[in-house]
Amino acid sequence: MAPDSTPDSTQKAPTPRTIRLPLGGEALVFTREMVTVLLRCSHGELGRLLQRKMFVLPIRVDGLICWFQDETMTALPQAIRTLERWRNR
Repeated sequence: MAPDSTPDSTQKAPTPRTIRLPLGGEALVFTREMVTVLLRCSHGELGRLLQRKMFVLPIRVDGLICWFQDETMTALPQAIRTLERWRNR
């Protein structure tokens, strides 16, 4: 293991990016990769959550798929519980 890497159980949450919104202003957002790290899930599991409308829907800004940081952090606990329930089946 590299000296700067940490085990999954102690991994810190990714830092949200600041993007400029098309209609003006800025927003803190997570990318798809950041959301999978937060949820500790695969891209497929994230897609399954989105398809079943069990997680907040993303926005697309300049071709980049993003989730607003405040909405993501609010929906995170319920999504993690859902993923754990799926894994226990």
